[in-house]
Amino acid sequence: MLNVIRSAWPLLLGILLFMLGNGMQGTLLGVRGGIEGITTGQMSYVMAAYFGGFVVGSQVVPSLIQRVGHVRVFAAVGSLISAILVVYAAVPHWIAWVILRFMIGFCFCGVYITAESWLNAGATNENRGQTMSTYMIVQMLGLVTAQLLMNVGDPAGWMLFVIPSVLVSLAFTPILLASTPAPKFETTSPMSIRQLYEASPLGCVGIFLMGGVFAALLGMAAVWGTVRGLSVREISAFVAAIWLGGLILQYPIGWISDRMDRRVLIMALTVFGTLVTLAVVLADPGIWGYLLGAALLGGVANPAYSLLIAYTNDFLDASDMASASAGLLLLNGAGSFLGPIVTAWLMAGLGPHGFWIYMGVLLAVLSVYAGWRMTRRAAPAVADTGAFAILTPGATPIAVETALTEAGESTNPPEGEFYMTPDEINRFWLDEVGPKGWYVQSDELDQQIRARFMGAWQDAGQLTQGWADTPEGALAALILTDQFPRNMFRGDSRSFATDPLAQKIAEAAIEAGHDLATPEPGRQFFYLPFEHAEDLDAQDRAVALFAERMPGENLLHAQLHRDTIARFGRFPWRNAALGRESTPAEQAVLDAGGYGALVSGKVSLADHG
Repeated sequence: MLNVIRSAWPLLLGILLFMLGNGMQGTLLGVRGGIEGITTGQMSYVMAAYFGGFVVGSQVVPSLIQRVGHVRVFAAVGSLISAILVVYAAVPHWIAWVILRFMIGFCFCGVYITAESWLNAGATNENRGQTMSTYMIVQMLGLVTAQLLMNVGDPAGWMLFVIPSVLVSLAFTPILLASTPAPKFETTSPMSIRQLYEASPLGCVGIFLMGGVFAALLGMAAVWGTVRGLSVREISAFVAAIWLGGLILQYPIGWISDRMDRRVLIMALTVFGTLVTLAVVLADPGIWGYLLGAALLGGVANPAYSLLIAYTNDFLDASDMASASAGLLLLNGAGSFLGPIVTAWLMAGLGPHGFWIYMGVLLAVLSVYAGWRMTRRAAPAVADTGAFAILTPGATPIAVETALTEAGESTNPPEGEFYMTPDEINRFWLDEVGPKGWYVQSDELDQQIRARFMGAWQDAGQLTQGWADTPEGALAALILTDQFPRNMFRGDSRSFATDPLAQKIAEAAIEAGHDLATPEPGRQFFYLPFEHAEDLDAQDRAVALFAERMPGENLLHAQLHRDTIARFGRFPWRNAALGRESTPAEQAVLDAGGYGALVSGKVSLADHG
């Protein structure tokens, strides 16, 4: 974790400041609403609006990023957040607050999506899961610390609205000055709810119900505290206890979940949560009892959400993870939007206890449903399940997709059984795509490769063991490790992640004579790993191999690659993806058209010598 913090501290610091602002505004509105005489029912719409804006943002923000870029979207939504936080105090009317809360939910979704994209792009394959877990922990710490700031001013005045506005404004600095380049952003259509339900009924129902629990727990906590007559200090402690409970219990519950039938754990957690709400209602214990109840319920709700994501992942293919993450967020958003409204309705009829009764009923329903689902199908073997990842219900599709992917990577296939064969790869690349499609950029082809071969690429080190024993196997291994990542991760550092493996496979295959046993044009893939290396000796070898064994147009490309490495020591067109700063000479080549201009003869390396 320390390595992650050292490498990503600007982004993490910026998110910490954003969470301080977000954590303050939710609690502050609940308290200020009581001061302004806004009813519980009206405040429920204010609180629900945030979740509505967040869901809309998850659908709209990705297309905005594709249109104008990460930096502009981030600056726009961050500026709006800073302004809205002050406008709350200027216009203390519930209808205005509904509109402002919807806008701020939309904007925070934009902040999270851009920040998570940057974190994901800056992470390596080895630390991506740890990076996202650190990010989630920073989020929770920010929300907890925000409650302390609630006690430095009067909620009836301006100061507590100005503080989060300033914090959000300061959050721009470390994030926008971070050296990690803004990544290429791609959108994925959500899997239909029907498809998701068919894959994991418990996951879908659970995510929806826990969205309702969490929205009530966080969205209405300050409103409940105001109705109950708690002081500002007590309300802020109550909200902090919710997040602390979730933060403390995530790890032990996650550790347990990786070692047993997750449905049993889901049922046990929700039964326990139901008993906590029942105990609070019956005992009416006072502030210390409320704090304990909040910590225990937060300790159930936060890990249960992550647990349901992990359980759903156990029934997904690797190619489904991106679309499933978007679908799961839609379900969670629907439950979150309804949570505050139903809670307020129950509080109007049952008094403050309605807050606890609502969450207890939802948890009881989920525990019963989890028990029933255990009678409908067998659980997957523990060895075949993915790993638990820390998530919060405020995570965007990017964080959920990353967690699903990381969990999928940790799943070990049964010994001797692999889900991909060399023939599948060769048939697709050589026959279905063919030479005309190999070097033409196509979003449709890139998506097809991601859907069909991402899982195989993730397990390439283990999957390709023994493939180099035959020409067909070696060819498939080289296509998988050297060609496919360039399609799957255009503009991303992962494009080059398996290049060292591809070079080792090519070395062994050429020594065994598999390249000469492979007819043209497929033979070129044995030599391309050397052409792709940022190493002059490897480039010399690529030129020699093409000149001796496959002369023609490919030799021209090999020579251009070799000349580029001889001139710059690296490929300038990779600088953005790898976060490298281009030299003036490199930038001149890029401005002139990059590699395409070199091939067409519009620019010469000699012009920039």
